[in-house]
Amino acid sequence: MIHGMEHGMRTDRRPAPARVRLVFGLVVMVCGLLLTLDNFGLLQSRRFVRFWPVLLIGLGVLKLSHGLRSKARTPGFFMILMGVVLLLVNLGILDLRLAFALFLLALGAAIVWRAARSPDVAAVAPAALTDPSKHLDVSVFMGSVQRALSAQDFLGGSATALLGGCEIDLTKASIAGGEAVINTFAFWGGIEIKVPPDWMVETRGTAVLGGFDDSSRRPDDNRKRLIVSGIAVMGGVEVKN
Repeated sequence: MIHGMEHGMRTDRRPAPARVRLVFGLVVMVCGLLLTLDNFGLLQSRRFVRFWPVLLIGLGVLKLSHGLRSKARTPGFFMILMGVVLLLVNLGILDLRLAFALFLLALGAAIVWRAARSPDVAAVAPAALTDPSKHLDVSVFMGSVQRALSAQDFLGGSATALLGGCEIDLTKASIAGGEAVINTFAFWGGIEIKVPPDWMVETRGTAVLGGFDDSSRRPDDNRKRLIVSGIAVMGGVEVKN
């Protein structure tokens, strides 16, 4: 009997993507019901539209429940914070200018936190700073930049895109030390990184209304590993072959 109860408990556990689809489907059903009742004149759906940030809070809670064993906790907390702030603005409890200030404060705190926890490339490989061919240092603001490196002992670096795009080609490069780290920051912009097929890519980024996409191949070994960390705010970081 105990075995049956444990089996039943295991079958009731849904993976995080399934829970997200379930919640999204229920929200769509509720929206359809509200619009239907509004068309029949039974209620005014405008009174309920202002509560839409509750959906953002719910998605943040789902991310937290899934992120207790992964690295999705920071986006979950951020989504909950944004949902609460937007809900208070819609209810007239919080001023919009104050909400924007709180958003910048939270965003800055998240950036500082990620920067403090990210690996220090200079500490790991100080020689990279003296040789630009081994160290990536790309920044763009309201524009685009393309950079290609072919160093056979690539040691990592950083890439920043503010309202612009970065295209980084590392397909002819190699990692001699076993591991390299690229710290990224994309704000209303995009960063594209092309890597060789024998590199193992590991993304450790935090996305806020954005995304980190890794479509690169998975080699048989991880002797050459690239770690892509950072933050994407209303932007994206893509790694591919």
